[in-house]
Amino acid sequence: MAQARAYDDLSTTQLGDMLKQAQRDQLSHPVPVLRVREIDRWASSKDKDE
Repeated sequence: MAQARAYDDLSTTQLGDMLKQAQRDQLSHPVPVLRVREIDRWASSKDKDE
């Protein structure tokens, strides 16, 4: 999760945001650390079916 936060922190600068966009444009799937973050958010949510 610390890696996901660090990745998100890159967006605080224009250069960091541009680097993230350039990386995302080359991928067919989301960056793995972001997939983990989304799974964690889903698992923590009250909206999921139990």
